[in-house]
Amino acid sequence: MVDLLQHLPNFNDQNILVIGDMIADEFITGQPERISREAPVLILEQDEEEILPGGGCNAANNVASLAGNVYLAGVIGDDMVGQKLNTKLNNLGLKTEGLIVDESRPTSVKTRILAGGDQMVKQQVVRVDKLETHAIDKEIEERLIDYVEEIIDQLDAILLSDYGNGVFTTNLKKRVIALANKYNKIITVDSRYNLLTFKGITIATPNKEEAEKAVGFQLDTPDKIEKAGWKLKEKLEADAILITLGGEGMQLFTKEEMIHISASNYTEVFDVTGAGDTVIATLVLSLASGASLEEAMKLANHAAGIVVRKLGVATVTKEELSTVIQGEDNDE
Repeated sequence: MVDLLQHLPNFNDQNILVIGDMIADEFITGQPERISREAPVLILEQDEEEILPGGGCNAANNVASLAGNVYLAGVIGDDMVGQKLNTKLNNLGLKTEGLIVDESRPTSVKTRILAGGDQMVKQQVVRVDKLETHAIDKEIEERLIDYVEEIIDQLDAILLSDYGNGVFTTNLKKRVIALANKYNKIITVDSRYNLLTFKGITIATPNKEEAEKAVGFQLDTPDKIEKAGWKLKEKLEADAILITLGGEGMQLFTKEEMIHISASNYTEVFDVTGAGDTVIATLVLSLASGASLEEAMKLANHAAGIVVRKLGVATVTKEELSTVIQGEDNDE
């Protein structure tokens, strides 16, 4: 596994643009006080409130956590949640000049209410989503494209994080991918709902469910997974496709071959929230750092094996990744 370790020092030198749907993950925690007399529900006394990066912000935060240099582009609202999210992202060291404030739409936010006593792990009681899904207007779209054109020379790779919240208009996708190809930049895609609309890319990382939706059939046998991988690669005109299969590992489709690897440390899964963001963040940094497609997949697999052991939306550090790789090397 020493060949994987050689790429980690290069993570620091990579400039990655993350374009995506910016979502604020809001966590409100409280202690149960009593049952309400108005309805059979808990009354919580609020302890904490925190805004964390979600959606495309979480993918960007994963790149930053692995020591990559992150340029962020997307849309937030002119509201308190957007301000708090912007402050959080700046404090994490992300370059937020490409975050555009759109007064016509609120910041997308997912609010999770958690309850538990002082000596207990807080449990999620309910989640409330306030998401804007209509397409951004032409002016905002042009400002985002202008930003990409302005910084393209400084970039090593581009990550497109599509959560279906309206940033990825047909025109924006087409022009950003064309710019990436014109300047010979790596371009990676994680799209929850519209994978087939991203054509001419380096690699996409659909999970099993996303791949099934894109190809129109279930991936319930090895043969069907293989068929889906090659079909996606052809339709997306991509250099490669990486299908993540949860506990069944990952399957990579390149120009020359198909490669399958088992899931890293899947016996200790606590929470798979945000694992896809960790996979694509590690993948794009690895490719930008000179790793082969197979090496990048293995690094992303190790990173996913770390993040699923953490509760909530979490990230992985380069030091954690190095420790896991060296530990596996010693086990062999």
